[in-house]
Amino acid sequence: MEGTLSMNRSSESWDYLLVLLGEMRVVFQEFMDLLGDEKQRLLSMDRQGVANVTEKKEQVLDRMCRYEQQVTGLLHQLAGNAQQPLGLWLKGTSGSQASSADLLLQDLFELTAKIQEKGKENETLTRRTQHVVREAINLVHTSLGSGPVYQGTGSLHFPSVPNSVHLHG
Repeated sequence: MEGTLSMNRSSESWDYLLVLLGEMRVVFQEFMDLLGDEKQRLLSMDRQGVANVTEKKEQVLDRMCRYEQQVTGLLHQLAGNAQQPLGLWLKGTSGSQASSADLLLQDLFELTAKIQEKGKENETLTRRTQHVVREAINLVHTSLGSGPVYQGTGSLHFPSVPNSVHLHG
């Protein structure tokens, strides 16, 4: 009787693992979609839109971490005293549920690689946008004249900024 009860618990744990991995994949895909949205907003220089997407990404990342902790804990429970990394243990475990879990994990690893790639693309766009903004600010400062300078007395002098009243035609 004890062996049957243990086997049922194990089967329920495998079922739960498969459910968690499926839900985890949905959350990872949601993050991937947010990265696509972020890219579009970066390209259109929609500052508020980027801020909104960033907030959503933080919420999804939190969910991703919680799923990862649950899946890792459940894998440790299923593996028991296995003396090898969980991924290798799972690959070496027989049964349809173990095979399904391994396939789902491989799919998650592939999706993670795509997320990293898209994240790097967005990082490059962010840096490019920052560069464009810095150059625009430099251009404005240059066109308005020099910045503040120290006078011989040590005091800081702010040259006047030309405006339409001071322009001569």
